[in-house]
Amino acid sequence: MSTPFLHIASEPSFVWNGKKPRTTGLFDARPPNVPRDAKPIYDDGLDCIIGYKHEISGVFRIYSLDGRESLSEKPLEAAPIDPFDVLFVVGGLWKAGARSITRWGLGGIGSGIGEATLFGLRTRYRALAQQPLRFAAAPLAHMQNPARYVPVHILHLTIKYGTRIADPAGHAGVFQYTYPLTRNGLAYRLEVVVRESDYTILHFVYKPVR
Repeated sequence: MSTPFLHIASEPSFVWNGKKPRTTGLFDARPPNVPRDAKPIYDDGLDCIIGYKHEISGVFRIYSLDGRESLSEKPLEAAPIDPFDVLFVVGGLWKAGARSITRWGLGGIGSGIGEATLFGLRTRYRALAQQPLRFAAAPLAHMQNPARYVPVHILHLTIKYGTRIADPAGHAGVFQYTYPLTRNGLAYRLEVVVRESDYTILHFVYKPVR
C-alpha cells in the first residue's frame, strides 16, 4: 500500500547541485533481465555498482545498468569465488583475485575485466547519472540528507524499470514508480512520484521490505 503524499502537482522544480551527503550507502537496483544470483560489479573509484557478472558453464555474462549483455569465454578472476565474495570490485587499488572488505563493509574480490567492457559499463553508468532530473523543494532537501538520499542513477533506473501507476494523490500528469532495491545488502522498495511534463520528482522514499 502506498504512503499518502503531501506533494502538489504544480510545485516549482529545481536542479540538484550534484553533491551527495558524506554517509549514504551502496545502492543496487538491478535490471529485470539480470539473474538473481549474478554478482554486482562495484567500481571503487566511482563508489557505485556499474554492472553485474554471471557465470554459466564457464562462460561469463556481463550486464550493464541499462540491461545490455555481453559475453566472455575467458575466466575473469585469478582466484575461485566463495561465499565471502559479495561483490566483484574494479578500480582504485583493487587487483584481480585480491580479496578485501569494501568501504561499505561488504566482502569483495578484485575483478579482471577487459578495458573495453569496463569502459562500456562506466559509460552507461555516467549516461544515467548525468541525465538531468529536476526536484521539488522537499525531495531536493532529501538529496542532502544521508538517511533519505538516493543516487540519481538509481532514481532513473526506478523510472525505467519500475511499476508505473497513477499518482495516489490523484494529480493529473503525475505518476508513481515503484521498484525493489538493496542498500548495503538490505532489501527496500523505492517509490518515486514524478511530474512527467518536465520529469520533476515530487516525492521519493525507500521502505524496508519485511
